[in-house]
Amino acid sequence: MRWAEVQVQVDDASEDAVSNILIEEGCSGTASTYDEGIRTVRGYLPVDDLLESRLGSVRERIRALPDLGLTLPSTELSINWVEDKDWEVSCRTFFKPIRVGKIVVSPSWEEPAAEEGDIVVQIDPGMAFGTGYHESTRLCLQALQDFVRAGDTVFDIGTGSGILAVVAAKLGAGRVIAVDIDPVAVSAAIENVARNEVSEKVAVLLGDSPRDCPGSADLVVCNIVPDVIIRMAPDLAAKLNHDGVLITSGIVQERTADVTSALESVGLETSEIREENTWVAVISRPRIDGGSA
Repeated sequence: MRWAEVQVQVDDASEDAVSNILIEEGCSGTASTYDEGIRTVRGYLPVDDLLESRLGSVRERIRALPDLGLTLPSTELSINWVEDKDWEVSCRTFFKPIRVGKIVVSPSWEEPAAEEGDIVVQIDPGMAFGTGYHESTRLCLQALQDFVRAGDTVFDIGTGSGILAVVAAKLGAGRVIAVDIDPVAVSAAIENVARNEVSEKVAVLLGDSPRDCPGSADLVVCNIVPDVIIRMAPDLAAKLNHDGVLITSGIVQERTADVTSALESVGLETSEIREENTWVAVISRPRIDGGSA
């Protein structure tokens, strides 16, 4: 199949907005790379009879972002034409093993330099799914190492490639339920779960809400975008056990207060805020009194 690879240069303030535009216009997801001081968001659109109108809409919406107060290094799109096989070659150039604590994330075609005690996670990127390079994902990977306990039930909301679900299982969680709204993401996550031999622990479901996860969880991780976290706040809180931990990320610094306020309004308290560059992860727990602010 032939694809149009759409590239947009972004800064921290505009990255989420550009990613959302590409997804809303038909990309299965987006991937962000940082090279020589330039951050680029990529998405892939199928080359079909809708492509011209989709690209026109993407251009119009990207060019309107400065009027909304969001800066970009450039409002122009870069378009590359790729076949499935060409995209795979490109992936092998960009994605290399990375380490976050004792977690080593590696594509299957690499042999990572693992040390004793490391947990190696093989994640092959789908057409637009990240592999742990983004700050928000790294924040979640570190938080999972700090908070997952043996036998825990973990919910991963917006699982994408399934990286966080796989890591939770390898850290000792007893049951992991991973949910994503995109069927392509679900397929990618299922493949990565099987690749890491944790299928007996991890179930991947198609869904758009924490309500799609049966029961409740000891730990819930949600690495999406602030507006979605805010909208989901009541359901995230409802799915968390009374002594559980909620990890939310995908949050730029200037939206931290919006997210913490929404979570606190539904009976959670902010126990910790972690930062990497301009990205934030919020660690929340149920308030002991269970009341609302």
